[in-house]
Amino acid sequence: MISNLVSRIRSEVAQAFELFCTSTREGATEVVLAVSGGADSLCLADATLAVAPRLHLRPLIAHLDHGLRGEASASDAGFVHAFAAERGVPCVIERADVNALARERKQSVEVAAREARYQFLARVAEAHGARLVALAHHADDQAETVLLRLIRGTGLQGLRGMQTYDALPAAPHLTAVRPLLRTSRAEIEQYCREQRLQPRHDATNDALDHTRNRVRHELLPFLERYNPNIRMTLTRLADTVASDVEIVEQATQAAFERIVQPSHEGVAFDRPAWRALSRGLQRATLREAVRRLQGDVTGLQYAAIEEARDVLNSDAPTGEIALTHDVRIEVTRRTFIVRKSPV
Repeated sequence: MISNLVSRIRSEVAQAFELFCTSTREGATEVVLAVSGGADSLCLADATLAVAPRLHLRPLIAHLDHGLRGEASASDAGFVHAFAAERGVPCVIERADVNALARERKQSVEVAAREARYQFLARVAEAHGARLVALAHHADDQAETVLLRLIRGTGLQGLRGMQTYDALPAAPHLTAVRPLLRTSRAEIEQYCREQRLQPRHDATNDALDHTRNRVRHELLPFLERYNPNIRMTLTRLADTVASDVEIVEQATQAAFERIVQPSHEGVAFDRPAWRALSRGLQRATLREAVRRLQGDVTGLQYAAIEEARDVLNSDAPTGEIALTHDVRIEVTRRTFIVRKSPV
């Protein structure tokens, strides 16, 4: 007989997938499970496999060996392969030389590893006709993410943290689903004990030379002296902000459509109408213009938005403002156009 904890976690996992399993007449829903071998991904895999028959899910396990820990990395890959084989689940395992990728792309090892992982998951999903990729991010990950973004500086979009459903990085046409986002690390570890799962331990998660690890092992325990429930407080903040962002997005879209003008050269605004907007909507409509031009707001800095606002709200009759490396604003007295920079 399963415990209340196991039952609850499986129920939450099922609810996360149910949105995509509304009709069984179309056959099973393919889903890629990202499994590292750690406690969180084993919990996700075990719970998903338990609810898969009822939801007509067809899971596939995917594991990327980053090649960062030598024999330990290879052992993790072997462990995941055995886990999948014992349960009769298809499994795809690849290896990447993340150190080489980091040097080639001039990135940190952490960034290179994350990008390689998402690119791998996208390839697996596309090769097997899956539109869903399940990730094992949990409530403690959410708390760490929100706190990291606060430290580095962020707005509402950053404070909303990770979402249960989101576009998969590197493949916006695929959906990333995070069924464990409201489940704590302690609950996940208890689930593994009760289900007799024996997760692998990644020693790199203990190294204090990574910022996230310092937040996890030093900063959050320190903050718990002031608020023993700081992790829950941060996850609730993310939930609250996510709801508020929906309101902001609705207001942004309404303002955007009201002041935008037809243009074949980019996103054109009625300048006097834009100037009549509140500061928040001015910032939000500029971000929206950049998002529509390049698909996201990567590279758009707060300082660039404020510089643009200063010029657009001034009496300057003409001008040109750089928003990002690839996007600029051309200003006239009555209009301004946000457009891609010429190559």
